Amino acid sequence: MEDKRVLIYGDSNTHGYRVSDGLRYSKEERWTGICQQITQGKIEILEEGLNGRTTCFDEDGMEFRNGLQYIQPCIRTHLPLDMVCVMLGSNDLKAAFRLTAEEIAGQAARVLARAREVVESKYPDSPCEYLLISPIEAGQELLDGPFGWEFEGLLTIKKSKEFALCFAKEAQDHDFLFFDAAKYAAAGKIDGLHMDAANHRKLGEAMGRWLLAHYA
Repeated sequence: MEDKRVLIYGDSNTHGYRVSDGLRYSKEERWTGICQQITQGKIEILEEGLNGRTTCFDEDGMEFRNGLQYIQPCIRTHLPLDMVCVMLGSNDLKAAFRLTAEEIAGQAARVLARAREVVESKYPDSPCEYLLISPIEAGQELLDGPFGWEFEGLLTIKKSKEFALCFAKEAQDHDFLFFDAAKYAAAGKIDGLHMDAANHRKLGEAMGRWLLAHYA
C-alpha cells in the first residue's frame, strides 16, 4: 500500500494536554502518536491540535483558536493529503457560546467542508477523503473540576452525550466519513474533559485499526 498522509485537526485532546501539570503528553503517549505507531510505514499522521480551539468562534484575545479561520493555512501547509480529519466541538460547549449539540455538530461539519474546499481549490481532482470525528463525552468530574466554571454543568454533559448522533447526521448530510471517539475513549477523572494516558492509548489504537482497515 502506498503511504497515505492523514491530517488530524483538533483541540487540546489532539494536542495532548496533560491536566496534572498543564503540560503535554509525549508523542509516544498522545493518541495521534499511538495511531502513528500502529500505522507506521503505511500511513503518515500529521498532528494539528491546539488547546482551546473552537469550531468557528472567537474568544476575546484568543481569536487564533477559531478553527475555521486557521483551516486554510493549515491545509495548504500539509498538501497533498489523502484524508483530513476534524475532531472539534468540546470547547463549543462553553457557557459563553450557549450552543446546542446540533449546532456544534453543524459548525464542526462547516470546518471540514471548508477543508474540502481548500483541497479542491488547489487539486480539483484530489482523491482526498474527509472524516468527521465526534469528540469524547464530558464526564461527571467536570462539575467540580478546574474548568467547570466555563461550562454549564449537567447540561454540558447532556449535550456531549448527544454529539455522536448529531455528528453522524452531519457526516451523512455532507458525504463525510464518520468516527465516534466516545465509543473508544473517555475523559479522565481529574477534570472530566481531557483524556488521560490510558484513554489516549485506547483512542490511538482504535483510530489506527480503523485507518488500516479503511486503506486495506
